[in-house]
Amino acid sequence: MSPSTFSLEQSIRVPVHTLHDFLCDLHSYLALHPLIESIEDLPPTESLPNARRYRVLDRIPLGPFHIRTTYTAALESVSPNEIHGHAWQFPSVRLHTIYTLHASDDGTRLVERVSIEAPRPMRGFVTRQAGAAHAETLRKMKELLEDVSGSTLSSENRPSPTK
Repeated sequence: MSPSTFSLEQSIRVPVHTLHDFLCDLHSYLALHPLIESIEDLPPTESLPNARRYRVLDRIPLGPFHIRTTYTAALESVSPNEIHGHAWQFPSVRLHTIYTLHASDDGTRLVERVSIEAPRPMRGFVTRQAGAAHAETLRKMKELLEDVSGSTLSSENRPSPTK
């Protein structure tokens, strides 16, 4: 079974460490990811002892209906500039995501590379759903982090009122 792949990029006006910390906690994605309905923490495993593991409930649109599906996900900080994401879902659906963070003059350039393994009849559907959901998540992540960062910066740099 050969994997499908896609890549996304997003520039976000926050420091690398801020984006890294955000990406390493799946709970941060709850309000951003269009498919995630809930997230529950799970204990680590021997195979990924340094990863944070989660049970995720998604609502997948299928025409006028939504299908609820549960899967296991993990986020592993590999270095200050790289995070690996893993997801395992029935039947034989596997996603492997590599987030690479590059410092830039105005913040961080995030590169996301996703590899998807799925049974042939499902591969196109899974790839389209994941691609659209990840693109929307990155767009909303940029808005959220830049709004929060901008609010923090503007309130810190605001001049004191004079009497």
